Amino acid sequence: MAMSNGSALAWTLAVVLIALNIAGYVFDLYSAFWWFDRIVHAATVFALTFWFTEIVLRDAIRGGRDVLFVVLVSSVGIAAGALWEVAEWAFDAFAPGDVIKGKNDTLIDVLMDTAGSVAAALLANWHRTRRVRRAAAV
Repeated sequence: MAMSNGSALAWTLAVVLIALNIAGYVFDLYSAFWWFDRIVHAATVFALTFWFTEIVLRDAIRGGRDVLFVVLVSSVGIAAGALWEVAEWAFDAFAPGDVIKGKNDTLIDVLMDTAGSVAAALLANWHRTRRVRRAAAV
């Protein structure tokens, strides 16, 4: 079975963002560039949410329920971002370091996670709509 364009994009984004996160820690990019954390939060949750939608959910919600689909998918991404914030807090609580830079940093992270989730949901819905139309045309 051939991989669809959506699945290929989902895997590519996942691999690229995993590498980007690792590079951020290895090369201390989070400290070097003030904007790096914001971009990586949005992009990582975007990639995670899109991957989840294309690989796990794929056809769980059929066509005609666009708003439900976008809300559901966005909620999954937002929840993943919230869990990441808990993980950052736990890391700071039990290991030396300063991952959490304060309430403002956490709030901005959650907002960026939300933006990434909604963008991924919209892209996934577009891919889903195309799949449904192609299947109906056959």
